[in-house]
Amino acid sequence: MAELSRWQRYLRFFGRDIQADVQDEVRFHMEMRIRDYESQGMSRAEAERAARERFGNVDGVEAQLTHHDASLSRRTERRQWLNDLVRDGRLALRGFRRTPGFFVAAVLILGLGIGASVAMFTVFRTVLVRKLPVHEQDRIVVMWTYRTPESDFALWPEELYPVLRATRTLSSFASAAHWGAVESPIYDGDHSFALREGMVSANFFDVIGTRAILGDVFHTIDDDPTAFKTREGGRKIVLSYHAWRSDFGGDSSVIGRVVKQGAYSWTYKFVGVAPAGLDYPSGVDYWIPLRGGTRAGTSVFIIGRLAPSATVTSARDEYLALSNRADTGLLAHGARAATFTDTVLGNVQPVILVLTAAVGLLLLIACLNVGNLLLLRATSRAREFAVRRALGAAYGDIVRQLAVEALMLAIVGGMLGLVVAEVLLRIVPSLVPHDLPRLDEIRLTRAPILIASAITGGAVVLFGLLPAAFAARSSLASPLRLDSRSGLETHRRRMVRQSLVAIQVALALIMVAGAGLLARSLARLETQDVGFTSEHVMTLAFNPNYTRDTTASLLNAVADRLQRRFAQIPGVIATTPTVVPPMMGTGIWQIRLDKEGQSAADAKSNPTLSAEIAGPEFFKTFGIPILRGRAIDDRDRATSPLVLVVSESFAKRYWPGDNPLGKKVRIPLITEATMHGADGWRTVVGVAKDTHLRVLRESTPMVYFPVSQGYWQGYFAIRANLTPTVLATQVRAALDDVAPDVKLYSVRTMDDVLAGPLSQPRLGALLMTSFG
Repeated sequence: MAELSRWQRYLRFFGRDIQADVQDEVRFHMEMRIRDYESQGMSRAEAERAARERFGNVDGVEAQLTHHDASLSRRTERRQWLNDLVRDGRLALRGFRRTPGFFVAAVLILGLGIGASVAMFTVFRTVLVRKLPVHEQDRIVVMWTYRTPESDFALWPEELYPVLRATRTLSSFASAAHWGAVESPIYDGDHSFALREGMVSANFFDVIGTRAILGDVFHTIDDDPTAFKTREGGRKIVLSYHAWRSDFGGDSSVIGRVVKQGAYSWTYKFVGVAPAGLDYPSGVDYWIPLRGGTRAGTSVFIIGRLAPSATVTSARDEYLALSNRADTGLLAHGARAATFTDTVLGNVQPVILVLTAAVGLLLLIACLNVGNLLLLRATSRAREFAVRRALGAAYGDIVRQLAVEALMLAIVGGMLGLVVAEVLLRIVPSLVPHDLPRLDEIRLTRAPILIASAITGGAVVLFGLLPAAFAARSSLASPLRLDSRSGLETHRRRMVRQSLVAIQVALALIMVAGAGLLARSLARLETQDVGFTSEHVMTLAFNPNYTRDTTASLLNAVADRLQRRFAQIPGVIATTPTVVPPMMGTGIWQIRLDKEGQSAADAKSNPTLSAEIAGPEFFKTFGIPILRGRAIDDRDRATSPLVLVVSESFAKRYWPGDNPLGKKVRIPLITEATMHGADGWRTVVGVAKDTHLRVLRESTPMVYFPVSQGYWQGYFAIRANLTPTVLATQVRAALDDVAPDVKLYSVRTMDDVLAGPLSQPRLGALLMTSFG
């Protein structure tokens, strides 16, 4: 037989062989002519020779007829192909109506698998893969130093900048306040917002290579202290994209608007909106300039752009050496450096990678599950396929029918999956922590949809066509011989189906095991002894409305009046001023203490530790046990001898094996607080249990000063049998009585505060458990 054309091979596969039809037609006419000659008395051989001479070139006739028939078939087969698809679609719908349980189960499995995978792939691609809105993100490095591995510390710009100008590993550098993003009030007319402030040097945006999407960013002149001192000019705010959209409704007219910011109620002007995804410091809502780097207490981390030949490691080593040249009285024992990408993403990278791997397993399990359903359904249709082939259906007809059914399942399941993905992406932002980076960029995109759809569609079609492959290898009589005693599926088909089940169970066990591990870690984190009791405790943030003439004594007097007035509120059990809200991390309000009898050289090696101010009811408010000595009480006034309470781990570090009570330490800085004593030495009067007030995952060595011997920062903690709403109402009434200039802008329960560090492990455990 002559070589078949592509069109003929295609038609033969789907049950139409044009050349065979033509040959049959020619043979029929030849045979009729031969019989006619035989009836006239010719022999068989003579009749065949005469018929061939009369008929002419048989091969030429066949070729001519084949070409004519093929041309006609090309025109008709296209229409027939569409008709066949419509017919197969109707047959598939009838089949699904006969087995609604199979159809619903398959579509739901596909919808959930595709939806979850598309949503997670979208988060993965947005957070980890997409470039940050900076120039050459891997050439930007963030650096800081530490004295002990668990306690980072930073230096003041006026101490650090002069020596850092000698750097050879950085082509340019900027800085950011080391405590990160801190909640601070913004007053926009009659509206107030509790937004998270990030303080950066004015060249921050230039160093990282970012431009505003609306308005402008800072310029070097904005770090000029003269501009800061001018109360009505020179102060600018750049909004984050997230805050602009969520708190200001994406209103472009916000640019140029004048607002009041912070405890001093400085007048600021919105000058620009940063691009989406610029989340440094973590969770920041707006940026303000560092104001010339001369603001008291504003120690900084360094953000630098690497020189062409420099590496992250060489920049870190140089930074450590330069930091120890600074005349600070502190000695850094080590330095850390990370790329800007790693700094922005923080600890979310492993979580997202684990969840993405888990959702990949989930999608695979969904494909295997649907594949098993398709194979099981095909088993029950084995006789149907055999009867159809016996009645003349081509192998291609059955393949096409199964392919149409599989594609219809994939399309309907995919449509449901897109709905599920959209719902999940709308829900996820309300479940994840506020400081999850790039949250404002997460939205449904084409790439994750195509990836998940291609994987699922390919798997469904593959498993949908497997029955046809088995049917092609078996004889027509084999399925018809199967009865209820021998079963409806062959040994080979049973082995395939059981293998899929085994793989599916194995993957599901991996998923369940991972969910169990995350749930156990979360349970340990939630039930660990944090050293304090969080029930009925609420934290309050106030705007004390500082002025240039505000002193520590005036602030402490306000705090004393507020504490006494809050104690009179019905339902209040205990109340105390604090320096910062709980769970703020170890980077804020750090001090180094000199021990009595220690040389100046040895004192430089003392670690930096977290400090807290405490009112007379501080330890009662938080439920922190005093292990030795006494707590801070009403005896500890501004004119009294300077005292402090230390945590257990602090005492062991400073005085190992010795009784810390009565020991003396000193802050090597001259402040208004130290002026109350002749020499600034403080006596240890108590040892408190270690707590996790700063970081949930680990205890932090702490020292506690009486608020009257320090200064109030605008925060309170109250233990009360009241709801936050009722307490806020009562507190505002108290403010009107004793401090009308002080404004309350935030009330949070300790459960809400703890939800921040717990939100990421909770989300991971929830998703993994759901997948499992």
